[in-house]
Order: sequence, then C-alpha cells, then structure tokens
Amino acid sequence: MGDWRRQPKELTFLLDEDVKALKPFFPRKRVKTLAQMHLRSDTPDDAVVQRAWLRGLTIVTANGNDFRKAIIDYQERGRTGECKCLFGLVILPTGGEVQQRLLRGLRAVEARLRFRGKAITWKEVRKKNYEVRLLREGAPRVIDSLPPCKQKGGH
Repeated sequence: MGDWRRQPKELTFLLDEDVKALKPFFPRKRVKTLAQMHLRSDTPDDAVVQRAWLRGLTIVTANGNDFRKAIIDYQERGRTGECKCLFGLVILPTGGEVQQRLLRGLRAVEARLRFRGKAITWKEVRKKNYEVRLLREGAPRVIDSLPPCKQKGGH
C-alpha cells in the first residue's frame, strides 16, 4: 500500500468488525465497514489503523486498548515533521444491545461530548484526534491520550 492519502470532506467513521452491526445507527454516507475498505474481518489492528490514516477515517471499536496501542505505535513511527496523526478513536463497551442503546442517536451522543468542561463536536474529535469512550452509564469520556502531531505547529 502506497502513501497516497485522501482526507474526506466530511467526518467518516470506520467500524471495526466487532461493531459492524451498528452501521444503521450512523449517517449512510458517513460510515464504512472493514469490508467496504477492502479489508478482511481478521485484518490486524495496525493495518486497520494505516487504512484509517490513509483515508482520514475515525475508528469505532469495542477493542479500545488494542487499537490505542496500534495508533500510538503508528504515530510514533513517523519521522519528525511528518504528520501521522489519526482522526479520533471511539470506544464502545462490549455487548450489542448496550452498543445499540448508546448509539441510538449519534447527535444525542454528540450533545453530551465534553472536553475539559467545554462542549465539542464529532468534527473536533476528528481534528484533535481525541479518544471518546462511551460508557454503559453516564456521559461519554473524552481524552487526548494519543501522541501530539509531529509537524511543526500541528496539522
């Protein structure tokens, strides 16, 4: 796979295999599955991360710890001055019924997104490469745990 990189004009989510059943809960033109990205269901996380970076996609998964490690590794491998930042990570708890309940309204989730006490949008999650954890109960937790951009002045 070459280094050809395309960023979509709009925020687009990439559903990992463990959350692909949630596709109907996302806007039709703003969601992709692994299969739609020509990736097999057993594709390693680091390859999914690379595809998400190449296509400018926000990853959605229930496998947050492994994806966080893969994202950090990918970003740290980049050379100084080279942007390897991703576009956010959304982590859901396990269990299809819980996931469906939490995502019943994507806009309702967005209305509850807060970072350091300030309301944020999905576009800001994408731009700042935030990690969003949807919890079984309570408001989503937004953190900036991923490495900063290596480009001078950020991306």
